[in-house]
Amino acid sequence: MESEAVNRFLNPDISMMQGVGNIEVTEEENTLAIQMGHIVTAKALESGVDSVVPTMPDPEIPVSVGQFHIVPYAMPAAQQPYVVDDPVIQARLTRVYEQEQTGELEEPNSMVVACASSVCTSEQALDVKPQSSSERIVLYVCGGGFVSSDTALLKWHYMRVSQELGQRVFVPRYHVAPAHVFPRAIHDVYTAFMYLVNQGFQAQDITVLGISAGANIALAVVELLRIQKEPEPSRIVVVAPCVDLTLSMDSWTRNHDKCVLGYIPADNPHSMPRVYYGDVESGVDVLAMLRHPLLSPLFGRVHTGLPLQIHSGTCDALADDAVALAQRVPHAELITYPGRNHYTILRGKQQLDAMYAHMRRFIQTPCSE
Repeated sequence: MESEAVNRFLNPDISMMQGVGNIEVTEEENTLAIQMGHIVTAKALESGVDSVVPTMPDPEIPVSVGQFHIVPYAMPAAQQPYVVDDPVIQARLTRVYEQEQTGELEEPNSMVVACASSVCTSEQALDVKPQSSSERIVLYVCGGGFVSSDTALLKWHYMRVSQELGQRVFVPRYHVAPAHVFPRAIHDVYTAFMYLVNQGFQAQDITVLGISAGANIALAVVELLRIQKEPEPSRIVVVAPCVDLTLSMDSWTRNHDKCVLGYIPADNPHSMPRVYYGDVESGVDVLAMLRHPLLSPLFGRVHTGLPLQIHSGTCDALADDAVALAQRVPHAELITYPGRNHYTILRGKQQLDAMYAHMRRFIQTPCSE
């Protein structure tokens, strides 16, 4: 029954893998998604997450709708070494910075440029420079539980964001655990932001959009930009954000049977936070370390400064993360979707139309208002 549930979920006939999200999720599909999520979690607990992450088929997006391009990027020469307050994290950041500086990092950095046909031509999409002095863009940090990025499951969403907002969307293909542990993903996305600024984009013309684990990374990058005293983006949008890697929120248990996300306690070596963090240094209290703002942005300074819009489903295992984040940020806008979980929050025409309408209003409103 378990393998049947997995196979049916991955079947494009009933899944949204190759769709554009407009078809409403059936009760059957939602049930299968929840089953699969819990099966994967159980297998991760038994044998490690790297052995159970499924391969997703790429969606087929018609050229008439838009196109994807993959372009390389590199750390700008002017990018400064990191300086943070924790010696363990400082050592990790210094190591990845120096490895990139000397060309020792495995696998070069690249990003997806998603461009709806109504936004620009293929040639313009390939040119990673501003099309005008005031071009506004989206830096999209996709989710994937810290173990996958640029997922096929979300590629259609890059295109929809470009189409709905009328902007090019840049998606860093950040390196993921367990092969590349914290803080490699943060470094990759931070470097992508700095690269875009170095290419001529104004920081105030960039919106950072993060989904799930990508929201964690996005908020950590903004925290790091603030620490480094670098220009910050104009605003942040997060969807189903994972902002507390201690996994201490009540919604993990309250919504367990309603959500695709299975629960493994944060102190378990096979849990999402521990796989992301990697090997624990001698003498380090890992649960205390997981509260550091670069790992759990909820405990950082996200409550100051930038406009923040938060989207969350009430049946999501991460629902309380979103509420807690909104409580920390007095000026944040929290938008909740009754009955939606971590899978269904990006499914169905009515749901997506409502979400995109909120995003358009937020992103197109001048920051001074």
